[in-house]
Amino acid sequence: MPHIVLENINSTQEAFDAVTPFGEKTPEGILKVIDKYINASKQSALIESLAIENGINQSFFIQLSQKKSSLTVRLLPLTDPEKTAGVKTIMALIAKQIKDTNAAITYGKNNLEEFLIH
Repeated sequence: MPHIVLENINSTQEAFDAVTPFGEKTPEGILKVIDKYINASKQSALIESLAIENGINQSFFIQLSQKKSSLTVRLLPLTDPEKTAGVKTIMALIAKQIKDTNAAITYGKNNLEEFLIH
């Protein structure tokens, strides 16, 4: 399962606030972050996303999960889209939005290195 761990972040709320909906046209189609939701305890957030690649639409959620001083960006298993380049790119762009808000935040363990923009 694709994921990115962000280190040195202590608040899901901080990450949630950093994520801004966007739409990006690519040669294969459109990548879009539509909306975002945070739970009442502010420990988990969902990012509603859409990847349209080569005429195939995939709607899915990316989950932000807090652990002590790190945050994991991963696909919500209930939506389980095909792990295309577009899906992975959206995950990397969300991680970058969060990372760019605080110089202390760094990329930790991940399996999306080729998609991360440093």
